[in-house]
Amino acid sequence: MDSPKVYLYGLKTSVTLILIISLTLFPSNSGSTSTKDGKGLKQKKLVLGSRPPKCVNKCLSCNPCMAALVISSHHKVGHIHKATPQRDEGYYLLSWKCKCGNKFFQP
Repeated sequence: MDSPKVYLYGLKTSVTLILIISLTLFPSNSGSTSTKDGKGLKQKKLVLGSRPPKCVNKCLSCNPCMAALVISSHHKVGHIHKATPQRDEGYYLLSWKCKCGNKFFQP
């Protein structure tokens, strides 16, 4: 009658041992934020913010056509009442444009 108890004890021991060995030999990198080669940092930088547009053939015949981050002109105070309080004057709406020389083009 002791054989089922011995079998269950052996099964629990072997499953526990396999679990411990698999966790030590194959660690998960999903929760890790530090990497040795810097790929994690590069991946985080790609996630934050927006990417600059590809300005190929966007500046008509002007060269070199490069992406530039500009302050939107829609943020300026005009005849329309602002919905935000005055304390937000330090906030600027930024957008990407294609720039060639001193001219800006839509991406």
